[in-house]
Amino acid sequence: MKVRALSLGLVLLCIVAFASPALTQKATDPLTGTWKGDWGPSATDRNSVVLELKWDGKILTGTVNPGPDAIAIENASFDPKEMKIHFEVNLTARNRRYAVDGLVEKDKMTGRWSRSGRSGDFQLVRANSKEDEALASDRPKLTGLGADERRILEYLLDDWGKDFSVTSIDLAMRALRIRSSDELRFRVGSYIKEHPELHATLRRWGWQTLVLPPDEKLVARAIVNRQRDRQPLPSIAEIARLVGISQKQTKAALAMLERYHILKPDKSAGGVGYVATESRYLNWQPWLDFQFHTVALSDGRIFNTN
Repeated sequence: MKVRALSLGLVLLCIVAFASPALTQKATDPLTGTWKGDWGPSATDRNSVVLELKWDGKILTGTVNPGPDAIAIENASFDPKEMKIHFEVNLTARNRRYAVDGLVEKDKMTGRWSRSGRSGDFQLVRANSKEDEALASDRPKLTGLGADERRILEYLLDDWGKDFSVTSIDLAMRALRIRSSDELRFRVGSYIKEHPELHATLRRWGWQTLVLPPDEKLVARAIVNRQRDRQPLPSIAEIARLVGISQKQTKAALAMLERYHILKPDKSAGGVGYVATESRYLNWQPWLDFQFHTVALSDGRIFNTN
């Protein structure tokens, strides 16, 4: 009995000895991994973001929105005593440099960001291992989607970037011969909005460019252009005439733009009674949120480009 007890004790000791380094590393590494969340200048103006970090105890490295077009963080540092993190991001495509300062609390990270002329906050949550695997894979796993939703997204992921394509959901549904449905389109659009890691095209042009069909872009443009120029807002009838759709279709477009938090009701504004939720929708250049060009090739392929 003593021999068996001694043998069991040695086995347990070996298990603990081999397991301890891994457990210790996991427990003492508060940063390494994938962080997902959102950032923005206000509570209603938010953008999804993914942050991939690696910390070896001294040096902090990482990327924003991991993938082919990932942006490396610069001048990064982490204070394990204060649990404070700092890094900078240089967005050369838009000539902007962001400074980010945050506080890590277990698997949550919150803080502030700033760039020339603007600032705001961010909030991130450390992803679990399954999410890490999905982000690291060559092909996103597209979890939590129905059959048609998955087909649409797979089509878009294959199409984006080809011939400068920024194809929107409505064209994907047409190509796949999926019956037009605002609810289906909204579900796919919401997924795209929350997952910027899906494709470099999404991160470059913004989710609005890819989820809104032409009619909704034109309706939004008719309102925000008037609002920006401080002119009387158009009525529903006027918007319908400008866009070339019915008043019923105009109302449906307004409802969708409200669901995406691009427009909000404001009866005091007059006219259609909707205004932009944030100033960035009034001055959307150089982003092309509401612009589009449709290209039709001789082989039957139809796609959007900017």
